[in-house]
Amino acid sequence: MNNKVNVYIKVSEDGKMPSYGSLNAAGCDLYATKYMEIKPGEIKIMPLNFVMAMDENLEAQIRPRSGLSLKTNLRVPNSPGTIDSDYRDTVGVILENTYDIANLPYDIAKDPNVLKVLKEKYREISLVDYLNSKEDINLDTNNFLSILEQKIYLDQKGNPYGTIYINKGERIAQMVFKEYKRANFIECENPQKIGENRGGGFGHTGVK
Repeated sequence: MNNKVNVYIKVSEDGKMPSYGSLNAAGCDLYATKYMEIKPGEIKIMPLNFVMAMDENLEAQIRPRSGLSLKTNLRVPNSPGTIDSDYRDTVGVILENTYDIANLPYDIAKDPNVLKVLKEKYREISLVDYLNSKEDINLDTNNFLSILEQKIYLDQKGNPYGTIYINKGERIAQMVFKEYKRANFIECENPQKIGENRGGGFGHTGVK
């Protein structure tokens, strides 16, 4: 079966050519071009340092890697992200760390070994002390809130528990090429009378 399409690509410094992991893999792997730290709740863009051109009837979809989604809190929030055929700038991947630090007690309840990790690899600090250590933050001590007394845990790099570290060259996402159709919108007085109208709204067909 001939299912290949021509994609013209220029890889710049620190970029890496997308590659397929197996003979029939639908998605090609995309690689981090630099070291990146993503704290819990943060969203960042990883530039892939390549520009490409494809046939006008194609789009490229950026999707998460299943292994990362299963084993980490790293997500591609706009998945599938679309790259249009007429886009000619550097391709990038939007990455989000979805870890919620409020879930730490539940993580400990599920796996008490987390306590050992916190003791050996993290230091406990109050939120107010953490904020006061930041040069760009000036706290109003006259309006001190009790939430500032809560404890957070910082690793050896000074980042909070749950921070995701991405190394240059790591596989961070995958890209799939798909054909698409553009709509020719035609104004109509009563679209409900065209074709079959099943009726109902969201969830009308049930959940089972």
